Amino acid sequence: MNWDYLAGFIDGEGSIIIKPPRVRLYIGNTNKEVLNKIRDFVKCGSVYDVNMKNKNEKWKKQYGWTICFHQDVLRILKNLRTKLIIKKELCEKAINYIENKRWQKYYLSKEELEKWKHLNSSRKIGRKLGVSQSAVLKYLKKYNLFEK
Repeated sequence: MNWDYLAGFIDGEGSIIIKPPRVRLYIGNTNKEVLNKIRDFVKCGSVYDVNMKNKNEKWKKQYGWTICFHQDVLRILKNLRTKLIIKKELCEKAINYIENKRWQKYYLSKEELEKWKHLNSSRKIGRKLGVSQSAVLKYLKKYNLFEK
């Protein structure tokens, strides 16, 4: 197993999923052993049985390997960035998103929440600031910025 092999797998059968506030990697395959080897090589992620709806009896059982923890996703994407061909642009976009994302552990200032309060939606504010809706709600409550 090496990074070139993994890049081919991601390009061919994998997904780089950017769905704010998350980025994750996924590979689906009917060979559980190869997914376990990928997991062992990158030292993270999980392999699981995929429950397929409307499954045809002739289809083989499918398995998935996925990583959601951003530090692991970032490490893997940085190792793959020069090796991917089909998903190269998506890889760069995901790296950029993770590196520039404001992590929930960082606080939101009262001033920046007041600046975006006109959006009237904690979900919209969260998208603008790159944080979760729950983080916005937490700090709106903390600063007593809820509409009376």
